[in-house]
Amino acid sequence: MTTLTPPPHPIPPRTLKRPLATVIVTLALLSAGATANAADQVQLELYVDRETKQVFTEPGPNRIKLGTFEPASENNSSLNEDKLKVSTAPKIGMEKKGLVVTSANNDFSMNIGGRIHADSSTHLNDDLQKRSSGDPAEAVSGTELRRARLALRGSFNRDFSYNIEADWGGNSVSLKDVLVTYQASPQLEITVGNQKHSVSMEVEESSNDIMFNERSLLSALTLPHFDRAMGLNIKTMGDNWSLKGGIYGDAVSSSGDGADEGGGFGVRGSFAPINESGKLIHLGASYGLRKANDNNSLSNGKTPRLRYETTNMSDLYLSDTGSIAGFEEIQLTGLEFAAMRGRFSAQAELGQASIKRDGGSDLSFNAHYLQLGWTLTGEARNYRGSDGEFKMLKPRNDFDLAQNHWGAWELALRLDELDLHDGGIDGGSQQRFSLNLNWYLNANLRILFGYSRAYDVESGPVIQQGGGEADNVDIFSLRTQLAL
Repeated sequence: MTTLTPPPHPIPPRTLKRPLATVIVTLALLSAGATANAADQVQLELYVDRETKQVFTEPGPNRIKLGTFEPASENNSSLNEDKLKVSTAPKIGMEKKGLVVTSANNDFSMNIGGRIHADSSTHLNDDLQKRSSGDPAEAVSGTELRRARLALRGSFNRDFSYNIEADWGGNSVSLKDVLVTYQASPQLEITVGNQKHSVSMEVEESSNDIMFNERSLLSALTLPHFDRAMGLNIKTMGDNWSLKGGIYGDAVSSSGDGADEGGGFGVRGSFAPINESGKLIHLGASYGLRKANDNNSLSNGKTPRLRYETTNMSDLYLSDTGSIAGFEEIQLTGLEFAAMRGRFSAQAELGQASIKRDGGSDLSFNAHYLQLGWTLTGEARNYRGSDGEFKMLKPRNDFDLAQNHWGAWELALRLDELDLHDGGIDGGSQQRFSLNLNWYLNANLRILFGYSRAYDVESGPVIQQGGGEADNVDIFSLRTQLAL
C-alpha cells in the first residue's frame, strides 16, 4: 500500500498567479499513482507565503493556511477544486493585550484593551496656607480612579493601523490617542490624529510603563503645553535609533474665545550605541515650540502657566507661576541619558523652557531628574530602541502561590528639582526625593507603593501656617494598575 508523505519544503517552483489551478496541478503530481484505503488515508495542509507566493505544507512566519486536501484514493478518484477547504472565518482570541479579532488572511485586526489605575494618597506636614491670602491650603488626601481607559486598536489593509482611546478617569470623559498610522516601510511611519508631541523621553513613555506613581518635576515644563494635540507626525527608526517630528494644532477642543488656535512642532531623536539584552546606553535630545492663540491664551482651555501638583487629586501646588500675562510662545529644549546593566538601570533628563511675552521680558525656567532602578528579582527592564524609551518590566515568573512564584519586585529612587523663578515671575523652586517599591504580578497587573518628600521649597505660592516656607511635605501613595 502506498501512502503520501508531505514534503517539509516549499513545493517548487510553483507560484500562485492562478492559485487554485496551481495548487491542484501540484498536488496531482505529488499524488499521482497513489492509492489508499480508509485506514491509510492522509491529508495535506496547505500554506502560502504572503510575499513569495510559494506553497508550503507546514505553517511558518508570514504563511496563510489555504485549506486541507485529501489525495486521490479508491474512494476519491478525482481531484476537484472543492476538495480544498479554505477557511475565511476570522480568528478570535483573548490575549495579554485584550480581546483580539483577526481576519483569515491577517490583513485586518481589532484589539479591545485599556487600563485601570486606582490611586490612593495621603500627605503629612501639609498644614499650609496661601501666601497671597492666608487661606488654608491643605492637600486633599483620599482615593480616586485616576485612569479608566478603553482602547480600540487594530490594523487594516496590512500597512495601516489605528488607535482610539477614551478615558473615564475622575468621572469625566476625555479623548487621548485618536490616530491612524501608515507603515510606509519597516523604517518609516506617518501618523495623523490626536497624539503626543515628539518631546521628552518621560512624556513619551506610557503611564503604564513609568516606575513612579507620578511623573517627575520636569513635567511642570513639558506636559502643560507638549502633551497631546491634533497633528501630523513622521517617524523613521531602526533597532537602536529613532528620529521623529511633527507639526501640531491644539487639542481636540478649543477655548471658544473666538481666536484662531495656536500650534507648534516637536522633534526628538535617540540613539543607543549599546542596546543588548540587559545592556544599554541611551542618548537623546528633543526640541519643541508652541504658540498661543491670537488672544495670548491656550486654545485647549488651559491657562498659560507652569506648575506642579503633588498628586493628581491633591490640589496642592508647591510651585506655580500663576497665569503668565502676554504669553506668546514657549520653547522647550531637552537632553536625555539612560543606561542599564542587568537588574540595574538609570535614567535622567534636563529640560529648559523659554517663554516669550507680549509686553514683558522673556522668561527661562528649568528642571531635571535622575532616577535609578533595581529589580530585586533579577529581571532587566525592557527597552525599545525604535521608540527610544522603556517599557513595563515583565516578570520572569508570574505570581502563583501554588508554584511559590511571587512575580517581579522593583525598587526605584528618583531625585528631581524644579525652578520657576525668573523675570519677576516667582513660581518658587523645590527639590524632591521619591522612593517606589513596585510589585509586578504578571504582564498585566502591578501594584506601586510610593513615597516622596518635597524639600528646600522656596518662594512658592503656599507657606506653613504661621509663616515659614512649606518645607518637608511627605506624600504616601498606592496604585493598583491593570493594563491590557
